[in-house]
Amino acid sequence: MNIALEPAAGGAPGRVAAVHAQTRRGLLVAAGLAVVAGVAGVAGVGAGWWLPLHLFVVGGLLSAISATTQMLAVTWSAAPAPRPAVAGAQRWALAAGAVVLVVGRENDRTWMVVAGGLTVIIALLTLASILIRVRPQAVTDRFAPAIEAYVAAVVAGAVGTSIGVLLATGRAGNRAVELRTAHLVLNVFGLVGLVIAGTLPYFAATQVRRKMSPRATPAAMRFTLLGLAAATAGAATGAILDRPGVVAAGLVTYAFGLLAIAALLPVEAPRRHGWGGPRVAQLLTGIAWWVAMTVAFAVVGIRGTDDRAILQTLVIGGFAQILVASLAYLGPVLRGGGHQRLTAGFALTRSWVSLAAGNAAAIAALVGHRPTLAVIVVVWLTDIVVRAGRLLATRRSSAHV
Repeated sequence: MNIALEPAAGGAPGRVAAVHAQTRRGLLVAAGLAVVAGVAGVAGVGAGWWLPLHLFVVGGLLSAISATTQMLAVTWSAAPAPRPAVAGAQRWALAAGAVVLVVGRENDRTWMVVAGGLTVIIALLTLASILIRVRPQAVTDRFAPAIEAYVAAVVAGAVGTSIGVLLATGRAGNRAVELRTAHLVLNVFGLVGLVIAGTLPYFAATQVRRKMSPRATPAAMRFTLLGLAAATAGAATGAILDRPGVVAAGLVTYAFGLLAIAALLPVEAPRRHGWGGPRVAQLLTGIAWWVAMTVAFAVVGIRGTDDRAILQTLVIGGFAQILVASLAYLGPVLRGGGHQRLTAGFALTRSWVSLAAGNAAAIAALVGHRPTLAVIVVVWLTDIVVRAGRLLATRRSSAHV
């Protein structure tokens, strides 16, 4: 049962087809920005790791989050899809804002940083308004905790991005260190983390072709997600108040919340491993890296040591792997074309190379071996681009038959 993509009964006619079309465009934009970020990282574009990291997170990852949250919210509920003009404006505002932001920061153009940051914030608030409109029209409360988590995540991201603009324009004053930590917590663990955590119990069931775990009740989901949101807020507040112990306590609580989310995932039966294979393994290893690096981030915060390697590893081993595993499933689904094409698409996106490269890249990032990391990322990107190209090519060829 594809519970994560199963439409609710009734509701606005044609909403699923409409939102799928919007999602395809959004994920293409996300994939393009993610690839550009990877290439920029390998080529050493920009001063250090700031540019590729923010281009991937703000551009690629956030674009993917924006597209998929709208798709899942509409698919699960009875609400109509956002108007194409609204969805398109939100999608391109987010992508353009991310590009202008990173270019402005790297070229020391304050006006570009402000313009790009404000555009990203407006795009986030537009996404929140879309999700808020969807929530009351849902025909069941079954998926309400996920939609509520999405809204909370977007609010955290808007606040975190506002702090990021202050930092990038050099207007944080003597509070730069504290505000940087708050910015990271709100954007990494709030914006990105809450969206992924809210989706996982539903989407993992789809990945392994099983019903949702009976443990994943709306009450259990809401309680766990509320705990993650509170832990994020607590850690961010501790950062602003310059209380490293409070930050660490919030992040450790967050890690326990992730373990609680993992406990709500369905257990994959052995006979399913051949179908899910590396997609499921990459999803699970991404979660494992996420939990481990959350605890590591708390530790380095207490010690006051450099957190760049931890942050890079979290993004690469955790979020990037979860994103790739999710797109490996969503790509064939959004391509459409019937059962046979769906099966062929799933076979095409089952990549052991991606699984090995993603985890090897995370290890290289953690130990700080940049040349090895660059080589592995090239292999990973090549595998992704080739498989995505074949998937898109077969879609176009079938469309002309």
